[in-house]
Amino acid sequence: MTTIRAIRLDADGTLADLELPAGGGLSAALRPVVEGWVEIAHYARPDGTRRLSVAVNEDGNALGLPENLYATSLVNAIRLDQLGYCLRGPVVLLGALDGARQHTDVPEVLRGGLPQIIDALKPRYTPATS
Repeated sequence: MTTIRAIRLDADGTLADLELPAGGGLSAALRPVVEGWVEIAHYARPDGTRRLSVAVNEDGNALGLPENLYATSLVNAIRLDQLGYCLRGPVVLLGALDGARQHTDVPEVLRGGLPQIIDALKPRYTPATS
């Protein structure tokens, strides 16, 4: 079975590496990870570069899942524009679609830099304690 390397990004900034089946079994494998029915969205820069796909719980807003400010900020940076909504709950980062319309591995440059990006955002998104 062919697999792809993905990353789960939780609403609290926790990262987890995933290995998921490529192709037909992807949605079924994503259901327990996003805690429900899967919606996959595709984002890119206006010129079509820096492409990334994200899998989310399609009912995240209705279920009241926590806002995932980390994933939303990452998508905003990729798009060079703000989304009109906030991603919610656990988000799975996937590579863009290839020529056969199959998801690919998360780009290595993102995989390598993501922990530093999350660490830089934590002071902004972590509630202050008194």
